Amino acid sequence: MSTIDPKQTTYTSPELFNVSDGPVGRPPGSERRIEAQSMVAGHSVESLVEKFGSPLYVMDETRLRASYRRLSEAFKAGWTHTVIGCSVKTNYLSSVVAVMRDEGAWGEVVSGFEYRLCRDLGIPGDQIIFNGPWKTDDDLRLAFSEGAVLNLDGDDELERVEALAAGLGQKVKVGLRINMQLNYPPWDKFGFKLETGHAMEAARLVDKSEHLELNGLHMHVGTYIPDPGLYGRGIEALIALALRIERETDATISSLDIGGGYATRNTLHDTMLPGEAITATAEEYAEAITAPLRRASAQFKEAPRLCIEPGRILVDEAASMITTVRAVKRISGQQKAVLIDAGVHIMPTAWWYDHEIRPEFDHGHDIEDYRIVGPLCMQIDVVRKQVNLPALSTGDRLVIQDVGAYNFSQSMQFIYMRPNYVMAHAKGVDIIRAREEDSYVRQLENLPDHLIGPETQGSILCKDKPNG
Repeated sequence: MSTIDPKQTTYTSPELFNVSDGPVGRPPGSERRIEAQSMVAGHSVESLVEKFGSPLYVMDETRLRASYRRLSEAFKAGWTHTVIGCSVKTNYLSSVVAVMRDEGAWGEVVSGFEYRLCRDLGIPGDQIIFNGPWKTDDDLRLAFSEGAVLNLDGDDELERVEALAAGLGQKVKVGLRINMQLNYPPWDKFGFKLETGHAMEAARLVDKSEHLELNGLHMHVGTYIPDPGLYGRGIEALIALALRIERETDATISSLDIGGGYATRNTLHDTMLPGEAITATAEEYAEAITAPLRRASAQFKEAPRLCIEPGRILVDEAASMITTVRAVKRISGQQKAVLIDAGVHIMPTAWWYDHEIRPEFDHGHDIEDYRIVGPLCMQIDVVRKQVNLPALSTGDRLVIQDVGAYNFSQSMQFIYMRPNYVMAHAKGVDIIRAREEDSYVRQLENLPDHLIGPETQGSILCKDKPNG
């Protein structure tokens, strides 16, 4: 039997050494400190809030133009005949669309409202791409008369458009929106399905029509697609369909539209890596899409126009939201909640993204684990579930980055009104949409006569009704 040497079981306590310039020497949490941001679009956060209030949506015109130019140059380097149709639904602030138009963009719309907005900004009808699953008859007639690029979304619309064109006694050029199995879940709410032969069947029906002429194919890969390879596979399938249509019908496919959905550096919830680590560049998207076109160009009856419909990649990183801390409170566990004056009613993309949030100043306080919540009387009003920031106090200001896409067009008045929206440019800062007042929100209401009493007479609800 072996014996145990008592000397080997003697316990010696560990010794701690202070290592200079090493991890032990750093303040706790210093490696996680988020960079402070006291300037937005070349103006101090303090001066912007003093002039325009908080919360405040700030669009940087210089950055907006730079995003457009980089994307345009990347695609035209690969395929000269490229048209950029700015996705109006992504941000339909007129000043934003006007900047894109000034840079040379067409409009890409999915409703009569957006179509008329583009026309009001001087974009001619024949430089408007009209998509979407539902277009009214009046909107279609207007699009016909002005030569808009019209993409049909399904059998019902094809039948309806043919009847409208026949009633107008004119032949109308149309495109077909195609959906195909590229990703999961499939992006199949829209268009004619490729794999079942539905798309080819629709092409043959248009070719036989006396009132319609097929000249384009359109698709969307999806939304927030960080992988350029998906676009490459999509355009290859679209090219193959176009060439088959040209072989088997009299149609000339003069336009191929690969849509939008290009990702930005915003980070989707529950992803392992930040958006900036997985998002492709404009140049990578462009090469994935234009390289197949270059290879197939000689097979077309004529070299097609390439259309892209970017929105998020143009506007997202050009806008910031400035907001003010209104309260700090302890919640479950060790986390604290920071109540700010910008809620999900004006920043709905907080439901999709972990937006980067920076303090105006870093006062050197300890790092705290915060949940950022908005002012709405709703538990779901959470702008960021978890973020580490230097300790915050009431009155501190934060800058929420990359909020240009969808946060205006999907915003609403709920409990609090929408704030000022401003655009910073070389000559200063202008309000591009004024803060909403109570009267604006209630101006379309009408109080029935039987509900009007002495207390309500003279109120905004009775402004068009006689007293007495």
